[in-house]
Amino acid sequence: MDIRELIALASIRSGKKKRELATEMGHADESRVSKIGAGRLKANASELIYLAKQAKLDPIEVLASFEREQHPELASVWDELLSVQAL
Repeated sequence: MDIRELIALASIRSGKKKRELATEMGHADESRVSKIGAGRLKANASELIYLAKQAKLDPIEVLASFEREQHPELASVWDELLSVQAL
């Protein structure tokens, strides 16, 4: 899943518009969310966790997925975290 899909799923499953999602993330308007969705800005961990929760997805799995993509050299760290979480 890419960030655009995550934002769309968060909006659909929460019943909130992008503007509402942005406000709840502490942004004055939806421009940051739009820029993240367009790939012009990278979502930070807090934003990814918030969007995952709104999309009713496991926030650690979503964060791990995005971080593995951004930093493949740390994939084993995220895999270990997910295995510990599963216990």
